[in-house]
Amino acid sequence: MPILLRRLLTVALIAACLTVVVAYQVTRPVDVAADPRVFVPSPGFYQRLPESWQTTVADAYWLAVIQYYGEHVNGDKRFDSLPAMVDLVTTLNPQFAKAYFFGAFAAIDAGQTPWGYELLKRGYAENPDDWRFPFYLGFYIYNFARNSDKDVLAAQMYEQAAKLPGAPDFVSRLAAILYGKGDEKAKAVRMWFAVYAEGDEVARQRAVDELKKMLPTTAERRDALDRYGSMLSQDRYTTLQEGLMGGQK
Repeated sequence: MPILLRRLLTVALIAACLTVVVAYQVTRPVDVAADPRVFVPSPGFYQRLPESWQTTVADAYWLAVIQYYGEHVNGDKRFDSLPAMVDLVTTLNPQFAKAYFFGAFAAIDAGQTPWGYELLKRGYAENPDDWRFPFYLGFYIYNFARNSDKDVLAAQMYEQAAKLPGAPDFVSRLAAILYGKGDEKAKAVRMWFAVYAEGDEVARQRAVDELKKMLPTTAERRDALDRYGSMLSQDRYTTLQEGLMGGQK
């Protein structure tokens, strides 16, 4: 059999299987007793398809994920097949950020936070410019990690998030607060300077108040201005200097 014909037959067979499996998953009557364990094909089964087809399959299975979650969150609270379903969707469409986030928070309901954390890590690797991934990783670390240094680890994630396009101003504040809780004074000071550089009037006043508490002496404040002042515009450097030094140079 010619190679081209064999490939076409393979694609046709996979497409036929795809149609049957996906149709069953997304059209199964809601009143049928929900089984927490459902058949989920390996992503490799579909990765032989053209990329555009893979995205279509991912979209179809995304509907199945939502239906599956809805059945069980209002029922037996069992989500045995959720990891495999979300992994299938995100493997076939690695840039589908919503699926990662949904899976990570559904993992909390499922009591599977280690999987949720790994899912977010994989999503961050696939979407390195999306600030939400390190932000939610920071949330996960702060709320579920048992490390003694979890405050610092979460702060590192928030700091990474703050550097990415579109990150809200409050992300820098979270990093600064958690560095302070983790006894990383120098890093906390640096982040409060970043807050002052980027924030609105309320955020800047919070930064001044925190820096005054962390840097109680004139010498410490002057040293911090020398070390981190380059992060600020000239106008903001001047106003922060006035706020910290009371007009002293």
